[in-house]
Amino acid sequence: MSQAAKARKAYTKSDIDEAFVRRSVAQSNLNALRMALFQQTGDPQLTKVGIEMQELQGGAFRAYSVAADDRSRITDYAVNFLLKQKFRKIRPPSRDEARELMEVFIGRSISDAEFNYGYEELAFEDFPRRSEWTDGIPREKLEDFSVAIIGAGFSGIGIAVQLERLGIPYQIFDRQSGIGGTWELNDYPQARVDITTFLYQYKFEKNYPWKSHFATQKELKEYIQHIAAKYGVAPHIHLETHVTDARWDEDSKRWKLNLIGPDGPFEHAANVIVSCSGLFSTPRLPGIPGIREFEGKMFHTTDWDHSFDLDGKAIALIGTGSTGCQLAPEIAERAKQFTVYQRTPSWITPVRGYRSTVSPEKRWLFDNLPGYWNWFVYSAYVAEAQVQGLQDLDPNWIAKGGVVNERNTAFRQTLTDYIYSKFPDRPHIAEKCIPSYPPVARRLVIDNGWYDALARDNVDLVTDGIEQITTNGILGRDGKERKFDLIILGAGFEVSKFLWPVNYVGRDGATPKKLWEKDGARAFLGLTLPGLPNFFVCYGPNSQSRAGGFHDWAEIWSRYIGDLMVHMIEHDLSAMEVRKEKYVEYNNAMDERNKQLLWETEGVGGYYVNEYGRSGIKMPWTMHEFFEMVRKPDPNDYEWTY
Repeated sequence: MSQAAKARKAYTKSDIDEAFVRRSVAQSNLNALRMALFQQTGDPQLTKVGIEMQELQGGAFRAYSVAADDRSRITDYAVNFLLKQKFRKIRPPSRDEARELMEVFIGRSISDAEFNYGYEELAFEDFPRRSEWTDGIPREKLEDFSVAIIGAGFSGIGIAVQLERLGIPYQIFDRQSGIGGTWELNDYPQARVDITTFLYQYKFEKNYPWKSHFATQKELKEYIQHIAAKYGVAPHIHLETHVTDARWDEDSKRWKLNLIGPDGPFEHAANVIVSCSGLFSTPRLPGIPGIREFEGKMFHTTDWDHSFDLDGKAIALIGTGSTGCQLAPEIAERAKQFTVYQRTPSWITPVRGYRSTVSPEKRWLFDNLPGYWNWFVYSAYVAEAQVQGLQDLDPNWIAKGGVVNERNTAFRQTLTDYIYSKFPDRPHIAEKCIPSYPPVARRLVIDNGWYDALARDNVDLVTDGIEQITTNGILGRDGKERKFDLIILGAGFEVSKFLWPVNYVGRDGATPKKLWEKDGARAFLGLTLPGLPNFFVCYGPNSQSRAGGFHDWAEIWSRYIGDLMVHMIEHDLSAMEVRKEKYVEYNNAMDERNKQLLWETEGVGGYYVNEYGRSGIKMPWTMHEFFEMVRKPDPNDYEWTY
């Protein structure tokens, strides 16, 4: 039985008594529950509620919650209604109705940009971010048209679902043996997502029965397999297939791809290429002297050897980013001796219930109360959006001697206090765990038991650096050689290697390498490059949003790309290429906007900033600003060829 099927069997009809209902309400998001009840009843007293901000994850996020004075009243109302179990189907609200409801939820008016993004997050429509034909599928025009998608992770599958709906022929090529992208690659112990599962999901798939609030790698794999099967994508996927290079043929207006599959080399032609190779697909090996001399076991976290028995071993971990911090607790529990080599500490925030499962009481509400799932998802979005307030540089605050802004400083103190609370008798360890840079200048890490692991008697934290790796272990700069049975390399990924390892050659010999030789990878809207016609990249340069779930952006990118393909096909055009002046204009504006954010001044050394000192991963605009840029493409940004 699949995880999804098991989740659906989390409760039975006989379980639903008053105690069960009261637990459901107690465990609910009361503000989301209030909105679903209002859609059921239309009772105006449900709109007359105070709203207050509640800090989550140490202050990184801020949720809109029912005010304390109103919670008892709304709780009693909910219990009385739910006990009757007389639920009715609701029609999706109109855009005007949805806006009014969203403002009731938040307790204030919202901007047009907030509404446009939030309406799609509510996901009352079957396919909120769809691309559509003007007048039905032009089947004759599609007979000789095809798209090549490179990568079968979440962005690649998202593009495929969009194309499947449009009826546009496509094939997906992935070098790995399974779908899932980074979640196929990373199956180390304790691997799980670090954003709530209810944000880390497609909006066209309603109420998927997640087992965990923060899904494990296994759950995420099952989810993407479910999506690929349900939406007809699976038959189009070619695994263990490497794209070595792709060249634009001006005569045929097609891309000619060279590939190596299970049966050997072959060629493939496509009108359009969408690269979905991702950001976390190329492992980085640390440049430590002697790394090939070690005679014990050594592997990167992306190449985990599950046959190696961790129990009772002397184990070293090099790297304390998100992956290292996530897997460390299990290693600490199983190893005889565990030594962590830390170059730069991460800011780590506590998350209540990070490993918790979705209870039967919560599942019952999702399954039975129409609209509750929608408002629950919406609440996660508006809470997570508040992280953007930690990223803006405040000149007045800085002029007074502060760093970044007042809220970031307060968050920093909260996290610092949390670290010291974990080591009440050993402040010297706490001091090693406190970063010198402000929070969110680099990736914020979720606490999976990291500090508890460091507090164990069998765990050492080494911060003096590594001199070299020896045949038996690691020689530190403290002059001490420590012997190990296993060295785990948790050095992360080569995130600046966009499009790797494929060699793309466009018009007149144009290549990304030539375009990017000045200061690293760039793109127009993070999606397309001049000189490369009919070519798109998902999760491209500067396309990591300041907030929002990854799947949301994958859907938004897929609609933008789908709309351009629809325009090209309906107008009998053969090629599109972003205008060079638009590319330059966009990137100049992006560089200027980046000066208002913390990454280039405070994040140097982390992966958000490339080797040229430029922010190359994060986008500088707020999520709502950028959404308006990519909500609908402007054909005038492109040169078109018949």
